[in-house]
Amino acid sequence: MEVESRRKLWEDIQALRREPGRESVRLIQTATGVGVRETRRIQGEYVVTEQDAIKGTRFPDVIAISSNPMPGYHGKRFFFEHEGFDIPYRALVPLKVEGLILTGRCISCEQAPFQSARSMAPAMAIGHASGTAAALATLGKVAPRKLDVKTLQKALLAQNAELRMKV
Repeated sequence: MEVESRRKLWEDIQALRREPGRESVRLIQTATGVGVRETRRIQGEYVVTEQDAIKGTRFPDVIAISSNPMPGYHGKRFFFEHEGFDIPYRALVPLKVEGLILTGRCISCEQAPFQSARSMAPAMAIGHASGTAAALATLGKVAPRKLDVKTLQKALLAQNAELRMKV
């Protein structure tokens, strides 16, 4: 992919140079590597759905909120008519793996809501929640699946996380 993308970019530059007025176009710099926006996701105890995102579904086990639009929703950017959709703790707990908490590009989401949740602010909120959950599970000597979500939410709120709720 690295070689193919650089070769294609060079071809595009050469094509631009053939256009009148663009003969002096130069390629100054490229990224050091190809960036991967989406990867495989692990199925969690809950999979955040496209409809959850569109409707702004509220979950009792909310640990983060994603309010960024879905950039590639059926070919165009989809802006929510609400403040954002909840990411439930269950989307961070793998369905078939014990002792693990998900974060980043592998959380349990359908493709459309994942486009929103992979953005910086929601990703940081999810990372904050998964790190706090891991610490609480370790301190409490419980598996992440058995962690008391209310305790996690209280800890997140005490650390100024935004959950649109009071615990």
